[in-house]
Amino acid sequence: MTPTAVLIGQRIDLVSDTLVNSYYFHAAGHVAATIGTTNGPVAAPVFSYRVLSSDSLEIVDSNQRVERWTGIRVEGELLHVERDGQPMTFTIRKAAP
Repeated sequence: MTPTAVLIGQRIDLVSDTLVNSYYFHAAGHVAATIGTTNGPVAAPVFSYRVLSSDSLEIVDSNQRVERWTGIRVEGELLHVERDGQPMTFTIRKAAP
């Protein structure tokens, strides 16, 4: 299974003490997100995404702003990506039904 395929139906949570970034990738090309700061404001937008290759994708908001994830790789329950050139690590877990 390709790294991008692993994301479908999973909850992805950024490993961070200061930021909240959680994503749930739907097979239909949408991703529900919770983004913000720890103990601060958060938002829950729904974005679109498109897979570019087996290890990269783009997340697009309503203003057509693109966030690019490249070098996606899975190591056990961790997901490593470069998000707009910055290395990020997420935990992967099965989303609740």
